[in-house]
Amino acid sequence: MSTDLRRKILWSLILALAIYVALVIYGDWQALTRTLADFPWSWLPGVFGLTLVNYLGRLIKWHWYLHLVGVPTPWRDSARIFGVGMIMVMTPGKVGEFLKSYMVKNVTGAPMRITAPVILAERMTDGLAMLILAGLGLFAFPDPRTRWLAGLILLAMLVAVTVIQIRPLALWFLGTARRLPMLRRFATGMADFYESSYTLFRPRNLLISVGIGTLSWLCEGLAYYLVLVGLGVTAGLEAAFIAVFIFSISTVIGAVVATPGGLGGTEGGLVALSEQLLGLGRSPATAAALLVRFATLWFGVAIGLVSLALWPELLAGAPKEKPGAELGG
Repeated sequence: MSTDLRRKILWSLILALAIYVALVIYGDWQALTRTLADFPWSWLPGVFGLTLVNYLGRLIKWHWYLHLVGVPTPWRDSARIFGVGMIMVMTPGKVGEFLKSYMVKNVTGAPMRITAPVILAERMTDGLAMLILAGLGLFAFPDPRTRWLAGLILLAMLVAVTVIQIRPLALWFLGTARRLPMLRRFATGMADFYESSYTLFRPRNLLISVGIGTLSWLCEGLAYYLVLVGLGVTAGLEAAFIAVFIFSISTVIGAVVATPGGLGGTEGGLVALSEQLLGLGRSPATAAALLVRFATLWFGVAIGLVSLALWPELLAGAPKEKPGAELGG
């Protein structure tokens, strides 16, 4: 791992510590301790199990995407790269996830410009899936700002996908780039990047990937529901719908604030919405946020750390990689 990447992850951990200290203070340390002591910890394997189903679904989509862009990769290598990539969630805006393209290059030799759109497609289809899940309760939420935020994000994603699929327009832009001295050297890389993006966002491929994402993220929403029931929320279909909505919209908020792992935005959303929509007190709302983030975000980071320790060679040479040179090559 490069020094720069280590530094970014270290600062992310410091940010996480500050946020969680603030949460503990907000939740009242003593009351929070009693709440966590009463939680049925034997349920935790079920929470982790639902999270693992989410990871499996995302791994399947990652593996399938590599095949779609013409970079067939053995399952073992896809899984290793996906595992190491999980630690990259702790970089600002998850930009470190583009190192997955570098790892694919190390394994298969495929240029990064071919596989970089896969990471973009993962994020966009995950976002669409989360908005679909949030839509289960979005218009019942009393704050119109949240509806506007989700609507604008959805509109931006749909516009981006539509523009990519208007092939004559995209080819005109690429042709114009070839005639401009400042962009000419990047023209080939931009064309390859576009071709991969065009394939990934074809309507059939988009529907399949959003379907996989919806089922995958639904499992994490249900993991949050299980945590809430363990903390005293009455079990039932309505509570499950509300839990999935809260988890989904909070994750979207975390993505919008673009902090590492959505830190602050996601936790804040989970606490505030569970208080408003489920009537939880500060301590159980805070406890639920801490538990579900431990079982989702930090579980994934732990998998990433173990994967990196097992296969450090996947990132060999990464500090020397220059994205601009790669795009132009």
